[in-house]
Amino acid sequence: MFAATHIGRDHLRIGRNNQDGVFTSPRVAVVTDGCSSQPQSEVGAQLGARFLGQWLSNQHELTPDLPARATDALTGYLYQSVLALGPEVEPTLERYFLFTFLAAIRVGDRGMIFGLGDGAFLVDDELVRIDSGPDNAPPYCAYRLTTSGSRPEPQLHFLGPARRLAVMTDGFHHLELARLITLTTALTPNPLTLQRRLNVLAETERFTDDATIALLGS
Repeated sequence: MFAATHIGRDHLRIGRNNQDGVFTSPRVAVVTDGCSSQPQSEVGAQLGARFLGQWLSNQHELTPDLPARATDALTGYLYQSVLALGPEVEPTLERYFLFTFLAAIRVGDRGMIFGLGDGAFLVDDELVRIDSGPDNAPPYCAYRLTTSGSRPEPQLHFLGPARRLAVMTDGFHHLELARLITLTTALTPNPLTLQRRLNVLAETERFTDDATIALLGS
């Protein structure tokens, strides 16, 4: 299990924090990406990554309904978090809790990847990029708690045997597959190796957006 993140230069330029979140455990990897138009969305992204990662760490069977159950659990957690901050639900959701997520979980030699929103994922040496949708407006889990009537459902992206799984935020969209393979292969047991590799890569790639990756396997 490895994870690494790099703040985008567009965020550095305006003094904004890294708005991604990440969680890793021996069987679970989660990345989240806060809404860039909300300068404090990293709060929800980080809390959401931790909750979802811990929830998935307690699951021991890869069933087709797992993405829906996980997203329902995350929705409930967001609702309780918002209520703890005050009675104004929708303004609080918009300010802190708009984020996308991608999650990977392994049980034995099988893996699953699912999520809500854009990003990218790697299954062994195959890269899949997920678009943000029309008008660059990805669905957010927090929309399930608004009065708009929108209830976005998670997408199951992969279920099957895999040696290596990686999930990443959309800051990696411009990166070529060969660069990603080099970044994620032949890692040592030291989890800091991936972060050092990403730091070196960022010097040449000049990531404009925050870029976060979490890896299961090597």
